[in-house]
Amino acid sequence: MWVRNFVLLQLCLVLVPGFCQQISPLSSPPDWSRLDAFQETMTQDEFVTLLSSVYAPAGAAGRWISIVPGRALIRENATDSFVLRFAPAPASRRPITRYWKPASEWKSLPDRPLQGITIALDPGHLGGDWAKMEERWFQIGDSAPIMEGNLTLRVAQLLAPRLEALGARVKLVRSKPGPVTDLRPEAFLEAAKTTLSEQGVTDILPFFNGPSDPNKERSLPWTADLLFYRIGEIQARARLVNEIIKPDLTLCLHFNAEPWGDPANPVLVDSNHLHLLINGNYSAAELGYDDVRYAMLIKLLSRTYENELPLSKAVAAALARVTLLPPYRYTTPNAKAMDPSGYVWARNLLANRLYECPVVYVECYVMNSREFSARFQAGEYEGLREFGGVLHRNLYQEYARGAVDGLVDYFRSNRTSR
Repeated sequence: MWVRNFVLLQLCLVLVPGFCQQISPLSSPPDWSRLDAFQETMTQDEFVTLLSSVYAPAGAAGRWISIVPGRALIRENATDSFVLRFAPAPASRRPITRYWKPASEWKSLPDRPLQGITIALDPGHLGGDWAKMEERWFQIGDSAPIMEGNLTLRVAQLLAPRLEALGARVKLVRSKPGPVTDLRPEAFLEAAKTTLSEQGVTDILPFFNGPSDPNKERSLPWTADLLFYRIGEIQARARLVNEIIKPDLTLCLHFNAEPWGDPANPVLVDSNHLHLLINGNYSAAELGYDDVRYAMLIKLLSRTYENELPLSKAVAAALARVTLLPPYRYTTPNAKAMDPSGYVWARNLLANRLYECPVVYVECYVMNSREFSARFQAGEYEGLREFGGVLHRNLYQEYARGAVDGLVDYFRSNRTSR
């Protein structure tokens, strides 16, 4: 995650004939009939516990979800409601239909702990020629520029054969620098104009002068770019994950950063840290959008949390062992700590919301830390080298090793012996 202040897009109000729906940018009205597949698959106590402790703490969903004996009344839009029936008891729960299988449904194979499991590797961001547009680019002196999308892709390329050697079926969501979507920023100009108008911007600018331009947030091309890589791209990846790959889990690979100022003369910091994100901690404002509320319920009713949390804890523990990084600790209300270690947090992101399988979302290292800079410039060396008095493998090997170790630890412990 980029640790800096992003522009919070004001989401668009879409009018549908006959009733009013509130839909987030570029999204379609949800098909609420899909929730019928979850009728009587969860008890009332289970639903309320997940809603209040993971997905919508502090009553965030109270305006749109009402609990009555045996049922949840869910607002679909301004006029319609969906009725979700609860199972009377755990023993009477109906089976859940979903494209992914939890670890408990796989037979234990100690020598091949990942045998049969489909894993999607999602290298975060775009990289390459797109890195400057998405503001995931900076350069220190005459060294090669640091581009997050290139870093994540290299980690994925190292991960894939290691996971396959352990029995997994691995698919890369992105196998080269650049976008998955066939659309390009110019396709988002009309949506950008609508978004800026909804924000109350009356003097929309026709251009902006680079990432340091203080007026860029009022410009049409910058907003179109943002919609392209922040929303359109993630939606395209979600379709690929949910409709084509259909994995048992998705591993989202990211590198973190602190604010760095001028990308050609970045500020280096001392802090370097690690954390993982699971889907949850929706705010009342976020749940005001029908498609967001719907996607949250798909995640909740599919029981991804029961898998995302232990998976993320296992990967976090393994990455902490190999990287020696301390946990990043949020001080803002958009994230909730989910583990005493401080490494795992719940947060509502587009990717971990739209990917319907369990998601392990990793934010490892701070790219503009002094330590990371030195290690990046050292390249993909063999063996161990000393940095700050500690011996390390190269960045990519270290990241990949931690992720593999964590997945192996989890599946060895959670595959059934049946």
